[in-house]
Amino acid sequence: QELGGLVVPPTDVPISPTTPYVEDTPEPPLHDFYCSKLLDLVFLLDGSSKLSEAEFEVLKAFVVSMMERLHISQKRIRVAVVEYHDGSHAYIELKARKRPSELRHITSQVKYAGSQVASISEVLKYTLFQIFGKVDRLEASRVTLLLTASQEPPRMARNLVRYVQGLKKKKVTVIPVAIGPHVSLKQIHLIEKQAPENKAFLLSGVDELEQRRDEIISYLCDLAPDAPIPTQPPHMAQITVSPGLLGISSPGPNRNTMVLDVVFVLESSDQVGEANFNKSKEFMEEVIQRMDVGQDSIHVAVLQYSYKVTAEYTFSEAQSKGDVLQQVREIRYQGGNRTNTGLALQYLSEHSFSASQGDRQQAPNLVYMVTGNPASDEIRRLPGDIQVVPIGVGPHANEQELERIGWPNAPIFIQDFETLP
Repeated sequence: QELGGLVVPPTDVPISPTTPYVEDTPEPPLHDFYCSKLLDLVFLLDGSSKLSEAEFEVLKAFVVSMMERLHISQKRIRVAVVEYHDGSHAYIELKARKRPSELRHITSQVKYAGSQVASISEVLKYTLFQIFGKVDRLEASRVTLLLTASQEPPRMARNLVRYVQGLKKKKVTVIPVAIGPHVSLKQIHLIEKQAPENKAFLLSGVDELEQRRDEIISYLCDLAPDAPIPTQPPHMAQITVSPGLLGISSPGPNRNTMVLDVVFVLESSDQVGEANFNKSKEFMEEVIQRMDVGQDSIHVAVLQYSYKVTAEYTFSEAQSKGDVLQQVREIRYQGGNRTNTGLALQYLSEHSFSASQGDRQQAPNLVYMVTGNPASDEIRRLPGDIQVVPIGVGPHANEQELERIGWPNAPIFIQDFETLP
């Protein structure tokens, strides 16, 4: 069961692919979470001139303070933020793999539109077809928080009921929060009448938002189911890291097959060169050889990067060990005059670990990144549900940079490509 210091799990006991994945909170919560359920929550912000620019700032601060009290993650509460006026502009999509602090920052930067109208019908149509066009989390509740301070002209409101009904068919609750004297109570009551859950909150102005916040969170949180509690501890990948040792093992004496999505990321810049890139490839082959790769266990994807990122193999391709190894052997060195590690990590977050490329929502996400040079671009931390083990090879690997990328996993440093395990 060992090869070149690599410890791998035996393959005799398959584990159900629906094993729940308990995600560590990537950032310490700013408050006790008021809500930690399974929820897709869409904030719709009125961008009309019925709110002054200062009032719009208060509205954004309210949304940010709500976010601070939600357990935001791709596994618990996903959020989207849309500003609507005569059209709709999405600032955050439900699938955005960003840290909660980044999502709050983006929300705080939403620009004031101050348009003459803010069409509720249009933004509900946008929510129906663009945000919930394809429901990808059947187990989660779906809630739209409609923050409105204006009324739309009757000619635009003609299809309002149609879109609220369409959302109801998709099991999306619409909660209107009516702010100030310019809202149409008739339109608000029309939304309420379409479904018993569509409860409206009526506020005299933006100053009331903060004092009603916990009541609103409490109401929408009660609509959502609890996250499943695993009956036994899930088989999480334990990452053993020490110089020259790379181990994947599952806990306990009777080690079971793990469900795991693993991406190998190999630097292929000119500084690494073709001979060393091929050594990285051989190392990756050895690791894959000793893994339990299969449809219901470990899935593998491969990227190489220099000035650009190339997806050599994705999770949506055949996941048998033979297929993966054959493809790995056919990978050709590309070269390039930059080491864009930041770009590679961004690609991982936005593409490799996405449903469109075959990522499994219940499987922990693990990355082995083999690099020999400092990044040429800016590096941003990955979301907390992606664990990275950086493997720095040779004298030019940047220790501080790799520690930052890998935290809380310590990077592995190896003398040169010849001595890769």
